[in-house]
Amino acid sequence: MRITQVAVTPPMLADYPESFAPLRERGIAVRINDGQYPMDAQSLARFVGTAEAAIIGLDEISATLFEMCPALRVVARNGVGMDNVDLAAASARGILVTTPLGANSTSVAELAIGLTITLARHVIPTHNRVQRGEWRRTQGMQLSGKTLGIVGLGRIGKKVAVRAQAFGMRVIANDIAPDAMFAAQHNIEMTGFGRVLEESDVVSLHVPLTDLTVHLIDRAALARMKPGALLINTARGPVIDSAALAEAITTGQLAGAALDVHTVEGRIDAVLAGLENVITTTHLGAYTRESLIATTEMAVDSILQILDGAAPIDLMNPACWPPRA
Repeated sequence: MRITQVAVTPPMLADYPESFAPLRERGIAVRINDGQYPMDAQSLARFVGTAEAAIIGLDEISATLFEMCPALRVVARNGVGMDNVDLAAASARGILVTTPLGANSTSVAELAIGLTITLARHVIPTHNRVQRGEWRRTQGMQLSGKTLGIVGLGRIGKKVAVRAQAFGMRVIANDIAPDAMFAAQHNIEMTGFGRVLEESDVVSLHVPLTDLTVHLIDRAALARMKPGALLINTARGPVIDSAALAEAITTGQLAGAALDVHTVEGRIDAVLAGLENVITTTHLGAYTRESLIATTEMAVDSILQILDGAAPIDLMNPACWPPRA
């Protein structure tokens, strides 16, 4: 395979030119987007243009892009999660797709724990009151001795579990493909989804967005949760039914929720706006210097491996290997 150009869509990656040095040393031109992000379909196609490879962030990668950019042979995600990539359309055209599995897991896990503490101790509403000149304390919840329920014990979920145990929390978890060895080594009880909801003081979501997980946390699931529990979502916004969550918060079924992801990237769901005990952030989980460098370097490595005739370990459509001539 011949690669002469790599188009990079996340503008913030321009801050890390050293990550692209291996490409430039091979004579490959690297173009980094300095405009709209994420890009709409037409803008994305114009930007990718004649590049044979693209490093993609939050942009929607659809069949339209592949049709408009026939030279494109490799799509390398610089984040995890494949919900913004039409993998079937890519595979149909023989386009290789990679994602840097595990590269951002530490940053996301740290944010999940940080949001849990912030929510449990009412840090944000207390800060806001103090800024208004009100000196009033709100009784919080100690995490030590409480139960954390993890839905999705994958790379991120495992790191959340270990960090929660350092706070003295009991950890239970549910996963469709449980890692029994890891669970046994770390004293994590694997159990059913319903029991995780019913027994946990804090439920933390770490599942990919698939047909099975859209509105996994719906009205029925929220009703099963322990009264006064906290819900943390650093996975994907549509995993939660926002209207049902707003109802659970306003009725007091849940004491609070912290959401780093939303139904539509770039805006909060209207039903959740203004709720004091709902923390909302701007998809910050993987947005650290360390994570951005790690994910970008893995994307670059994947492109170089393909160029050298080796299948990347993070190839998402291995049936397309070896690539078409």
